[in-house]
Amino acid sequence: MKLIDYTRQPNTPGFIQELLERVQAWVPFWFSEKLAHERLVSRLNRDLDNRFLLLKNLPLGDSPEVTPYILIGPPGMVVLNVSTQKGIYRARDESWWELGKTSRRYQPAHHNLIRQTLGLTQRFKTYLEQQSLSCPVIQPVLLFTDPGVHVETSRPAVRIVLTDGIKNLLANLLQSDEVLSPYQIRVLADFLDRAARPEQVVDLLGDQDDFFGKDLIKEEKKPAPKAPMPVPQLDLPPVLEKMGLTRAQWIGVALLAVITMIVLGGLIFFVLFTQ
Repeated sequence: MKLIDYTRQPNTPGFIQELLERVQAWVPFWFSEKLAHERLVSRLNRDLDNRFLLLKNLPLGDSPEVTPYILIGPPGMVVLNVSTQKGIYRARDESWWELGKTSRRYQPAHHNLIRQTLGLTQRFKTYLEQQSLSCPVIQPVLLFTDPGVHVETSRPAVRIVLTDGIKNLLANLLQSDEVLSPYQIRVLADFLDRAARPEQVVDLLGDQDDFFGKDLIKEEKKPAPKAPMPVPQLDLPPVLEKMGLTRAQWIGVALLAVITMIVLGGLIFFVLFTQ
C-alpha cells in the first residue's frame, strides 16, 4: 500500500516541538490517539498490497476541513472515519446512542458518529461530482481503534468495524470484485494529489510502476570529456628524443648537476682544510 500524508504541520517553534517529543517519549499514554492512528496505518500498510492507495487528511478544494482517510483500490473508494472513543453504543439507521455510565440507559450521543461518517462521504462525493469525476463504489466505514468498544447494530447506515473486525474488513477488500482499473486508480489519485498540492505537481501517470512503490530517478547528465591537450612536436636530436626529455628539461638537468658538483666540492674543501 502506498501512503500519501497531506497533514499540515503547525508552525511550532523548534524548542516547543522538541519539548513535545520528549514528553511523548516519557508519557506515551498522553498521546494514545496519535499512537492508535499510527498503528492503524501501519496495519493497513502491512496487510494491503500495492494496488491500494491511502490518502490521509486530504483537503478538498478551498475548504479548511479535511477527510481523515480515503482508501482507493480495485474495490472502489472507502471513506474511513476513525474513532478512538470507548464505551457501549447502539446504532440503528442514522441514529447513534450511548449507554450512560451512571443511568445505565441508552441516550442520544453527544456526537453522532454515523452522521459524521455520512457527512464526510457525501462531501467527498460532491467534490468529485464538481470536478466531473466519479467512482462506482464509495463506501463509508466507521472504524474504532479501542478494544473497549461495544456496538449493538441494527441496519446501520454505515459499516461499523471494531478492532477485532479490521482483519475481516481488509480480507473483504482484497477479495472484492474489481470496479476500478489500475489506470482509473492512477487518474483519481493524480487528480486529488494535484488539487491538494498545486505547488508540488507530481506526475503519477507517467510511469505505472513508479506510482506503486518505485521512486522517480532522474538521470544525471555527465559532463562531456575534455579534449586531450595537444602534445607539441619538438625537433630534437635523435638521442634526446629517445630519452623523452625536452631541450629545456635537459638544460635544467645540467644546471642541477653543476650545482650538485659545486656543493660537493665545497663540502670536500671544508672537511679537508678545517681539520
